Parts: sequence; structure tokens; C-alpha cells
Amino acid sequence: MSESSKVLLVAAGGTIGMMYDERAKGYVPGLNAGEMLSWLKSKDLPCEVSVVDWSHQPSSHYNIRMMADLVELLRKEAAQGLSGIVVTTGTDSMEEMAYLVDLLWPYPYPVIITGSMVPHGELSSDGPRNLYHSLLAASSESTWGLGVLVCFQDQLFAANEVYKLNSYRKDAMTTLNKGPVAEIVANKTCVLKKPKRGRVIEEMVQPAKEVEILWATLGGGERILKMLAEDENLEGLVLAGFGAGNVNPAWVPQIRQIVRNDVPVVITSRCLQARVLTCYGYEGSAQKLIELGVLSGGNLTPLQARLKLAVGIGKGFTGKDLQSYLLDQ
Repeated sequence: MSESSKVLLVAAGGTIGMMYDERAKGYVPGLNAGEMLSWLKSKDLPCEVSVVDWSHQPSSHYNIRMMADLVELLRKEAAQGLSGIVVTTGTDSMEEMAYLVDLLWPYPYPVIITGSMVPHGELSSDGPRNLYHSLLAASSESTWGLGVLVCFQDQLFAANEVYKLNSYRKDAMTTLNKGPVAEIVANKTCVLKKPKRGRVIEEMVQPAKEVEILWATLGGGERILKMLAEDENLEGLVLAGFGAGNVNPAWVPQIRQIVRNDVPVVITSRCLQARVLTCYGYEGSAQKLIELGVLSGGNLTPLQARLKLAVGIGKGFTGKDLQSYLLDQ
């Protein structure tokens, strides 16, 4: 154990902290941070570890404001002379949690987010190994300056590149052809590349909570969009458009109304690898939407654009400033 390395372990729910319950006929929350840490022998710990039990809920139960509360906790604890932080949580919303924390994490030391696909007590549970590797990464100076990372299956992924691509395999968390930032090899953190992080907000802000996503589907969404246009509490809207950022022309009148209501609207693509392009000139195309006052999400995924829009609104950005923030200009 390194005497100089101090890591905080924060339990934030998820499968990694669940056990089978006969009455519920399924897995439910049941383990706290200390119990998860006890999976590892104290002599094998790579650092001094303190624990905080923040939540035991499934990650599908969280919302933006709850995640902002978690970020506030992490920022407060970061002032206590830590080498790094490990957060255990559920994979359902892990990519969103990692991205939101990364948007608001100005510190050099890492936040490593991990979890498991197989609950504790089941054959080949991946929780103990993922936890141990996360502690290794959080206590290693090699991960300083890399931002928020997701640790799964011996690999560390950048917060703005990671996806959950599978609902049942242990290698569920991965990237699309971008590869890991680092690997854990023989209990050492081997950095492979430095991720390109977006603009980080230095001070803590409260993200807007009423930001929605509407996905373009074949002839669908018009009724939902009409309800959103009439919602006085709507603070922001992300459109997950077809292809290069195009939508059904039937959407345009409602989009125009939302923009006139001074609610920021961002166009993205529903494609897994995409960028908004203004090469088309027909009604409903990204070019025509931007002419209406819709903001471009660039190469952000719809999930990322929603979170970044929420943070930008919370920061007080509007118009060109908000567009610049979304595109890291």
C-alpha cells in the first residue's frame, strides 16, 4: 500500500452494490461502500481508502439535479488532499454520469467511475476486480489530468467517449472505435493516450433540470413535440435528428415556436458516429433549422448534448455564448 495515496470511495448504487432478494424475486440494493471494500484484502489495497455512502439506488432512478448533488460532494471532498476518487454506480446511466461530472471537474486528480454487470455472490462477478482496478487507477499519478474515466474489464475509458453497448455482457462499457485511455496490466496503470476533454466549467453550477430529448423516427414525434412546445416549464430541448441532423418537416412549426419562446433547441444526430452537417437545403434539414435559431450540437451525442445544454443554461449562457460552449469554441 502506498502511504502517500489517499482515495475516496463513494457508493452511488448500481448492480455492483446489489444482492438477490427472494421476496423481490430479483436483485436489489443491499451493500454499502465498506462492505464492497471488504471484498479486497487490506494488505492488497494499493492506497489508503476512506468511504462515503451517497446513495444505494439503481442508476436508472437518478436525474440531473441528483447528479449535480453528487458533483458537489466530489468537489468538496477533492479539497481534502486526495489522490483520486472512485465512484461505484450502475451502468444504466454511467456514461451520462461520467460525462456530467467531467463537464464540472476542474481538478487534476482523477475520478474513476466503475460498477459491475454481474452482482456480488454470483459466479464470475466482475465487481471486485473492477473495484480493485479503479482504486489502482485513482491512486496512480499517471491518471492525473485525464479527467473522469470509466473503469471496466481492465480498461479505462474517457468520459466523452464511453458507451454502454450491451445490456448483459461484462464488457458492456466500451467505445466506438476509439479504444481505451489506459489499461490495467499486472496491477499497473498503463496510459495509452490522453483524451481530448471539452471545456470545463471551473465553478460549480446548478444545471437546468427541465431539458428533454426528442428522437426522430419514421413519421413520429409530432404530437410529443407539440406538447413540449406548450410546456411552460421546458428549459431546453435536444433533437436527435436523422443522419446529418435532419428532421421531418412536420416538426418545423413547433420547433419555430419553441425557439420563439426563448427556449434553446439543439440539433444532433441519432447516428452512433455522427456530426451535424449543413450540406442539405431542404425543409427540416440542419441548415434550415439553424437558420431558425436552432443551435448545432456538432459531434455531441444526444445524451451528451442534453447534459452540456443543461450545464450551459445553468451557467447562464445564451445565444452565441451557448453555441460556443456546446462546440468548445
